[in-house]
Amino acid sequence: MKKILVIAAAVLASLSLSTVQAATPVADVNGLKAKMQSSASKISSIKSDFTLVKYLSAMSSTMKSSGKFYYKKDDKVKLEFLVPFKQNLVMNGNKLMMDSNGKPMVMDAGSNPMMGELKKVISACMSGNISNMGSNYKMEYFVDGSNYLVVITPQSADIKKFAERVDLYLDSSDFTVLKMRMTEAVKPNQTKNDYSEYVFSDKQKNVAIDDSVFSIK
Repeated sequence: MKKILVIAAAVLASLSLSTVQAATPVADVNGLKAKMQSSASKISSIKSDFTLVKYLSAMSSTMKSSGKFYYKKDDKVKLEFLVPFKQNLVMNGNKLMMDSNGKPMVMDAGSNPMMGELKKVISACMSGNISNMGSNYKMEYFVDGSNYLVVITPQSADIKKFAERVDLYLDSSDFTVLKMRMTEAVKPNQTKNDYSEYVFSDKQKNVAIDDSVFSIK
């Protein structure tokens, strides 16, 4: 259980100390939220490539990986890591599974409130559907170049242990996720934050994705 929590948090925590100072606050936040909700309601599925760069402050180095991303409404997400090794992270309903080397670990997020919150953040951020994040998260909205930046700061002490903040970059044309950067809380033996950054490319919206893709054993 502890291991899968750490893995899920790492996926989350892979994201931030980006330069929000260079972005401009959104003037009409309610208008933006309405557009985001409208766009999300029109997207039933997403398939894309992704790359992940995770910075480890203890080693002053980065780890890189890549693979395929799948999302299917309402609550199905899969990260299929292909390089440098094969690994799957699947979220389906209240279940979360990490499958590495054919050894799946499954957790019921419905029976663990903290795990449920972590899963909510991962699913919402990766799909871009952040409208139902709730009062446990402070949301700030910015215009960043030609796109939008949403800064998500957990307010719960439990979630803050894993994720200090998430920077979510959204395509202004359809509000799907371009990049997600998650910053972890600084640990007692560290002076800098670890972070993970996902970049999504070659997105295909509303394509047929079989439910078997999200199967949890």
